[in-house]
Amino acid sequence: MKFRHCVILSLTAALLAACNDSEEEVAGPEAARPAPIITPAPTPTAAPDGTALVAGAWNVSEDAGGARAVYGEAGAAAALTLACDRMGGELTMELASAAQAPEAWRLDAGGEAARIDMNPVDGGLSAAIAPGLAIFHAFSTPGQVVVLTSPSGERMQFPTHPGISRVVEACS
Repeated sequence: MKFRHCVILSLTAALLAACNDSEEEVAGPEAARPAPIITPAPTPTAAPDGTALVAGAWNVSEDAGGARAVYGEAGAAAALTLACDRMGGELTMELASAAQAPEAWRLDAGGEAARIDMNPVDGGLSAAIAPGLAIFHAFSTPGQVVVLTSPSGERMQFPTHPGISRVVEACS
């Protein structure tokens, strides 16, 4: 009888101990946990097919007058700029170029292609863009590449950036 009583008490103690196994974390000082470090996404240097992108990164800014997305290397002239003038409701694309005459460029983005008639401006070429064109919304699709092809066949490839949607929407 004593043995049976000991077995029952042992089983009861084991069951109670099992019920007390909780996954609750014991609260400790907050200093014991390291602060998370937010790292930016790596800037791609090559298109998915392995061809090189134009060197640089996107810088997107917005103010009361409009929004701008500028692509280029720090401290150098911008290679590509998309800008919205809110007051005029005009979206423009400027490309660094030495061209002195109007040129027709090809834009490939988001599975679509379009002809962009560019006119010379100080330091490059510029084109007025209709903000509703779907091809310009492709500039903000993450992980894609936008290709501008000159009349002579030279290709310039730029990575997309989600912040460019703010520039296009500012003029919509």
